[in-house]
Amino acid sequence: MFFSARFYYPVYALIFLDYGLTLAQFGILNALWALTIVVLEVPSGALADTIGRRNLLIAAGLCMLIEMGVLLLAPIGGGYLLFGLFAINRILSGAAEAAASGADEALVYDSMKAAGIEDRWGHVLERVQRDTSLAFFFAMMIGAACYDPAMVNAVFKFFGSSLFVVQEQLIKLPILLTFISSLVVFTMAIRMKEPVAEKTLTVRETLSKSWAQTRSAASWILTTPLPFGIILAAMVIDSAVRQFLTLASEYWKVIHLPIASYGLIGSGMALLGLFVPRLARYMAECGTPLRNFMLTVAAVFVGLYGLAMAIPYWGIVPAVFLYASIQLTGFFVSRYLNEVAPSEQRATVLSFRGLSTNAAYGVVSMLYSGLFVALKSKHELNPDLKEEHLQQTVFVDSLSWLSLYFIISVGAVFAVYWLRFRKNR
Repeated sequence: MFFSARFYYPVYALIFLDYGLTLAQFGILNALWALTIVVLEVPSGALADTIGRRNLLIAAGLCMLIEMGVLLLAPIGGGYLLFGLFAINRILSGAAEAAASGADEALVYDSMKAAGIEDRWGHVLERVQRDTSLAFFFAMMIGAACYDPAMVNAVFKFFGSSLFVVQEQLIKLPILLTFISSLVVFTMAIRMKEPVAEKTLTVRETLSKSWAQTRSAASWILTTPLPFGIILAAMVIDSAVRQFLTLASEYWKVIHLPIASYGLIGSGMALLGLFVPRLARYMAECGTPLRNFMLTVAAVFVGLYGLAMAIPYWGIVPAVFLYASIQLTGFFVSRYLNEVAPSEQRATVLSFRGLSTNAAYGVVSMLYSGLFVALKSKHELNPDLKEEHLQQTVFVDSLSWLSLYFIISVGAVFAVYWLRFRKNR
């Protein structure tokens, strides 16, 4: 809960811009974050299967501590130094995600399997998503409220204080709150327990076993239709939806919603997690993976198409489809992969899920940065367009490309799957 629900999420894009970065730099940094996960995801999963899942979770907590510390030290409007520190932050954040991804689920699932209750895995996933959604509710509310000077000053006035703050003084407050969350994450990771291995491996033996584990898991995924299809489906849905989610705060601004409402919106979207997991469990039990994939694809397309209209205030409706879709996808992928993956390489297989989705997200982030630069160059030729409206105009134009990318990528997924398994019955 504390690792996932971060106080800066409701104003994620705004924080980058208010620090002094551009939207193009924002896209590059997100691509760097995804690249880090791609590089470290599978090795970390293989290490989790050899040196222990608990050790990887401790490493994730430590990386989260340092990444938040770097942002607290970063100077606002610091030019190249600022970009460099944010690059360090993104690398550490990606390392934390890679270390935690797969290791946490594998530790829980194998603990349940040892207790003979692995058939309850779907219910556990439902509980985790529901509780994490509640954590997001509070994180979104508090994070957005403490970033709005009008809200903070109103609180000061209510308590009879003469203090008065401006926007520049609040930029790092959500970061500070997330730093406190990282202390909780690190402490809880240390408290976790794992059965002691029967034999202690040397560093060389560990690396050798990890590499063998990685090759074995990759071969299994590439030759088994269901996990191969699941990962392809996760890639296409996650990359499109997550690109919007990272830009959500800028989108709320474009459709004329006040900053203070961002927390309410994020909290409302998080509360979908109280209902979507139960729906996802019902769909998983009653429908096939292909049917569930197509239903999720339809919801994502409706959401992306609606975003491009950027309708003031009512533009929030298509975003609901996207938030629900990403939660459905997370449930389906975790359930299907954990059910079919061999126990001895479960964390490695789950790491390939993270590798593939983040590779796709990194590519989309770079494509988006290139698209933004191209559209900006085009609009700069218009002398009637003022500088303060240029970025918003370019941003709205860029949204229309997301639905086009999504349709093309869904078609590519079917083509790749058919070519890979066309000889199977």
